[in-house]
Amino acid sequence: MAYEKFPMWTHKQGEQSRIVHTQEELDALGAGWSDANHVPPKVYVDSDSFIEYPKMVKGVIVNSAEEEAALAPADDRAMLIHIAAEKGIQIDKRWSAEKIRAALEAA
Repeated sequence: MAYEKFPMWTHKQGEQSRIVHTQEELDALGAGWSDANHVPPKVYVDSDSFIEYPKMVKGVIVNSAEEEAALAPADDRAMLIHIAAEKGIQIDKRWSAEKIRAALEAA
C-alpha cells in the first residue's frame, strides 16, 4: 500500500490546527501553515526484503519450515476423520481420536 500524504493535520502558531485533504487546500490557507509536525510513517519491513526465518516458535528459534513443522503436534484426530470419510465410515466429528480409531478398526 502506497503512502498517502492527505488528508493530514496542518498547524499555524496561534491558530487552531486543521485537517486538509489536498495540497490546494493547504496552499489556500496562506503563509505560515505547515505540516512540520507531520511525520510520515517509517516502513521497517517491505515484502520484497522480508525474511521469514529465523523466527521464534513456542519459545524455540527455528531456521526453516521443516524445523517449524517438527514443533507442531501431529493431529491424529484430523487424519482419522479424513480416513473415515474416505472409507465412508459414519462417525461423529465430536468423538475423540480413540473412539474414531476404534470405529475404523471395527469396520
